[in-house]
Amino acid sequence: MNLENMREEFPEMPESMRAMIEREVATQIKAEHPQKNRGTGRKKAGKTFLLVAAAAAVMCTTVAAGTAIRARFFTETEGDYGINITIGSVETETDSEGSMAALLAGLEVPEEIPASVTVEASYLPEGMVQYDDGWKIDYEDDIWGGSFSITEEIMGENPAETQISETNVVDSEELELNGHYAVWLEKEYLDDGSENTTQMLYILYPEVWRILRIYSMSGKVTKDELLAVAEGLIVTGSEETMLLADALPEEDDLPEIDDDDGGCMAIEASAVEENLHQIGDSFEISAYSDSEADEDSFHTVSVRVSDVQVSDNMSILGDDWQSILDSGIYTNDLQTYSDEDGNLLPMQIDYVKAGDGVNSLNTVVKTEEAEQKLICATIEYTNNGDAALHNILYHADLITLTEGDDGMIAIYDRSTLEAGDWDYATISRGYAMDYYTAGGEETNGSNYITDLLAGETVTVTVAWIVRVDEMPYLYLNMEGGSYLIYEEDLATGYVDFRALGN
Repeated sequence: MNLENMREEFPEMPESMRAMIEREVATQIKAEHPQKNRGTGRKKAGKTFLLVAAAAAVMCTTVAAGTAIRARFFTETEGDYGINITIGSVETETDSEGSMAALLAGLEVPEEIPASVTVEASYLPEGMVQYDDGWKIDYEDDIWGGSFSITEEIMGENPAETQISETNVVDSEELELNGHYAVWLEKEYLDDGSENTTQMLYILYPEVWRILRIYSMSGKVTKDELLAVAEGLIVTGSEETMLLADALPEEDDLPEIDDDDGGCMAIEASAVEENLHQIGDSFEISAYSDSEADEDSFHTVSVRVSDVQVSDNMSILGDDWQSILDSGIYTNDLQTYSDEDGNLLPMQIDYVKAGDGVNSLNTVVKTEEAEQKLICATIEYTNNGDAALHNILYHADLITLTEGDDGMIAIYDRSTLEAGDWDYATISRGYAMDYYTAGGEETNGSNYITDLLAGETVTVTVAWIVRVDEMPYLYLNMEGGSYLIYEEDLATGYVDFRALGN
């Protein structure tokens, strides 16, 4: 089940890097349009990442009830940290050579399955809510933290061929939850166990021909809470059905993760300089509007960075900076990297030697602290068209670029600035918005301009926490995105923020 391994496939790296990638991914994913998937919304990034990065868009269908429940999970260790999970019959026994016999005796494979499935939690820990159509569970005051992310997988026409391989596993247990077989895993991404563990739970639902996986972020919930939620899940297949054979994608039908859209890590410096804007310049960008009367969702609006400030203190966000930090709308970095008086704290950066996840875990070989600043920008959006625009999704992310002697400009990678026995730094590049003026109807995030009338200008405020030694490499990408250089971003042009580091 290679697809299952791809789903939610955070690289074997510390939590800080994975959280940053999850925040960033909404601006990296490309939709049918040549623009990035602005229609999805920033705050949908969590599930979008799980589905798209896992090639799960073709897998989100569901299955039939009434199948005899005769299947269970079996686990087998590989090396010190690898686990292989297979499906077999409850009657499965091991023969004299150690091989499993009668793998799925009596298990009837359905021809038709429901076209959709719903997941409802009958039990939630205190203070938690279920949202995103049931696929996420989190604390009510921080519903974008992703304490529980649930994904689904259709079992194949021969479930005995299923093999789920997990790495970086430091603890595991085979369980039975409310009549369903399950496997609980604890995964650790650094060998020192420092807040880099995650929990994962696979649950087998043969009556709906499904495997559900619950992923729990580090430090959010206990094992007991995870199991209690899982035991109370109600999984229901729809009345509408489809053929099982049609629900399973052919390998050639899987969506491409790396599409040919011009995204790259390095490019000739002249391509960046050609449309480079300065602070105070006005230029045009594409904007997504979800007005019901809007036949064309994408429009052109003018933007201008009218003011930029740099500070050591959160008070730059305004007198109500403490309520901003406590709101739960914005990234956890605002609280993590500030003290009770709002003063910015340094960031610890680990340099990591990657393990293989089977015989070795990742190891921190060097640690350093980086001083940080809060950059706050005032950005004006102007509608030069004749039609009023509604719920305009906006992204204003910083991208770090370094120019080499060869005339190429590349995405900044901190781990390559000096030689050492490491593979990556926990924070290497990328600055998604840490704070932004909240607006819109909050049905799909809050980084929206609610209404922009014809001829009107609306001002928003955006802020980022930035490492001081990376400030000489900063550019603002008004199309959104920090991790790759895209052709449409170059056509729009970055805003030059490098002078802020002087």
